[in-house]
Amino acid sequence: MYPYKSSMLGMENLGDPSGNWDIVETIGKGTYGKVYRVTNKKDGSQAAVKVLDPINDVDEEIEAEYNILRSLSNHPNVVKFYGMFYKSDKLSGGQLWLVLELCNGGSVTELIKGLLIRGQRLQEPVIAYILYSALLGLQHLHNNQIIHRDVKGNNILLTAEGGVKLVDFGVSAQLTSARLRRNTSVGTPFWMAPEVIACEQQYDYSYDARCDVWSLGITAIELADGDPPLAEMHPVKALFKIPRNPSPTLRNPEQWCRSFNHFIGQCLIKDFEARPSVTHLLEHPFIKQVHDKDVALQQQLAALIQEQQEAGCKTKTKHERINTRKTLIIQSCPDDDLVNLEFLDEVRFNKRYDELQVYTYVGDILIALNPFQNLSIYSPQFSKLYHAVKRVDNPPHIFATADAAYRGMVTFCKDQCIIISGESGAGKTESAHLIVQHLTFLGKANNRTLREKILQVNPLVEAFGNACTAINDNSSRFGKYLEMKFTLTGAVIGAKISEYLLEKSRVIKQATGEKNFHIFYYIYAGLYHEDKLKTYRLPDRTPPRYIDSQHRKVMQDIVSSKLYKEQFDAIQEGFRNIGFTEELLIIKLINPPVFSLSRVSPQHRP
Repeated sequence: MYPYKSSMLGMENLGDPSGNWDIVETIGKGTYGKVYRVTNKKDGSQAAVKVLDPINDVDEEIEAEYNILRSLSNHPNVVKFYGMFYKSDKLSGGQLWLVLELCNGGSVTELIKGLLIRGQRLQEPVIAYILYSALLGLQHLHNNQIIHRDVKGNNILLTAEGGVKLVDFGVSAQLTSARLRRNTSVGTPFWMAPEVIACEQQYDYSYDARCDVWSLGITAIELADGDPPLAEMHPVKALFKIPRNPSPTLRNPEQWCRSFNHFIGQCLIKDFEARPSVTHLLEHPFIKQVHDKDVALQQQLAALIQEQQEAGCKTKTKHERINTRKTLIIQSCPDDDLVNLEFLDEVRFNKRYDELQVYTYVGDILIALNPFQNLSIYSPQFSKLYHAVKRVDNPPHIFATADAAYRGMVTFCKDQCIIISGESGAGKTESAHLIVQHLTFLGKANNRTLREKILQVNPLVEAFGNACTAINDNSSRFGKYLEMKFTLTGAVIGAKISEYLLEKSRVIKQATGEKNFHIFYYIYAGLYHEDKLKTYRLPDRTPPRYIDSQHRKVMQDIVSSKLYKEQFDAIQEGFRNIGFTEELLIIKLINPPVFSLSRVSPQHRP
């Protein structure tokens, strides 16, 4: 481990660069400042200088990079370090100069993008050579207890001779015997390992040097495809996706050898405890092909660099590093996903709601605002519209959420879970109906009867568990867990509902302005309109006390409104569809609840 002493570096200890170096031209822009090509005034040698300005003090990150470069740049695959200087300027603030080896071959990102522009791609042996060199550089860092934390194509530079160098240690971290892991969520989003991202929300999470292995695996995909996975997404949205998605693969795996695909698969094992170290990966067959061929492959890479420079291909990349525990300013994007917004206020929601855009994404989460009216966006045509398409192809919709869960189940053969949560009146009950509706559409039940049974399970259970409250005429007074069953090929074969947290006290007592569970009103109204109250020994002029209100309006509603009667007919039809006979249905619906309640209300005993 290299010797590190915190706060040992001060501005007064740094020399002025003006006496030794002349700036020739700008060659790039780093995370913390511009990068220039400079010439040594004494011997005419060239170097690169990263200028950080304005600066008044050396912060922890700069000091860490200085110490890493000073102690560990003596490796052929780590950029050489020539010193740190401070240029004072009272008007604009001082400039801190980090003078480094000039890697005039550009980055591997620029190389691959230039090749793709010309209709070419890197050959697998050259990719293996680049990855082999990067692994050697990472092994050097890891052996000295340093995590790079930002391994990507832009931070792997090339020399004109075909050398490969790791650069940019601005967010690198030191491990010590007392702290073998880190827990800061930092890096460039598309290359960040799942365990690094997890540290943003779960502060008890940590990771070790194998996060660099994940980043190298993403870089391997970048070398083949030209971009990292999810590159088309906003970077913050990618942070949501990486921990949730399966491990990424090459865009067209069949176009590359099995060994290369396997190497990437090993790098991108999501459980970092099972992920191999860089030392193990140096023994991977894809990497070992470089042994004894490194000189020839270096010459081949140098030829590609020269060809690119002669072609004059210049490319720019937009992927920037972030620290997710610091303020993040992002580019404004469409309102469909709040993750994309730089500023969020109530006005945006109001505008969407006024335009009946009731659905909005927050990453993987869907926010639904109850429109309190029927919208014509839930027909079978809409189910087809949201079937097996990219989420960005259509506006946010609950069908898209159901479709994503279904595809995840079928593709990865793993159970999926959708949680519906919200205040009373938010539309949770209706959302559950719509999800079941779309899943039965996707599951293509073998017969219509099975589909109808599944669709009617929710309304049946809700008749027994929902009630009118002061703020919601159809409030769920219980929790429910709906489990749908599918075959391995995705065909729906059944459904099961488990209820919990039932508000049983409502059966015998309701607050002012509230009612009992719906089923009691449906039964009484249905039997009243069918003139069957006496058949079941129920009073025909005054409803039982457990459904009557203080203002005696229940009987009036039952007589004048057909709603209760229609609901009773629907309940009967639903029970018939799931296998109850007419006689058994009435006995099960009427006698048990009335008999149970008669113990509380003897005057209404049947």
